[in-house]
Amino acid sequence: MDAKPLGRREKRKIETRRALLEAAYRLFTERGYEATTMDDVADAAGVSRRTAFRYFPTKDQLVFPERDRRLAFFRAILTEDPKAEPWAAIRHAVLGMAREYEGDKEWLLTQDRLVQASPELAGLEIRFDKAFEDAIVERLRNGERTKAAARRARVLGAAVMGVIRASLREWLDAGATDDLQRLGEEGFEVLERGIR
Repeated sequence: MDAKPLGRREKRKIETRRALLEAAYRLFTERGYEATTMDDVADAAGVSRRTAFRYFPTKDQLVFPERDRRLAFFRAILTEDPKAEPWAAIRHAVLGMAREYEGDKEWLLTQDRLVQASPELAGLEIRFDKAFEDAIVERLRNGERTKAAARRARVLGAAVMGVIRASLREWLDAGATDDLQRLGEEGFEVLERGIR
């Protein structure tokens, strides 16, 4: 069944959002994140300050525009089969995110350059990563509420985040030309051998 065509209003919203993101990334790259204001971004995108804040309530959301959607997507994959073994569900979710990231290479490469150039953004990225780690830990606990289960889940959750960070770093440093899913699979293999 064909998707219903977008109306004029929906198209305009998509265009405005895209214009704001493109203006923000260009200005952040040229001037730096800290030196660019939301007013600068609004002017460059040809919209009012109020409109800019309606689409992106905080400046950092211009750098991480997909964070909330990606976190929801990740959680959905983690929990799509509640009966699945937790480790298998986590591996499946992480590799699913790799596919998602591979479809957005150019934005992610620019985003990474911005984050690497800004201590503020680097700190935010670490905070955002914690939300993904918390989702992994919750899935590893699998309903168990003992202190031992919590400790084990935290340790393994941090290890999984290590695989994610190492794989992403290698991928981004190579200009996103490698196969991110393969890097993730190899990272999981290293981790699993280490655990055994």
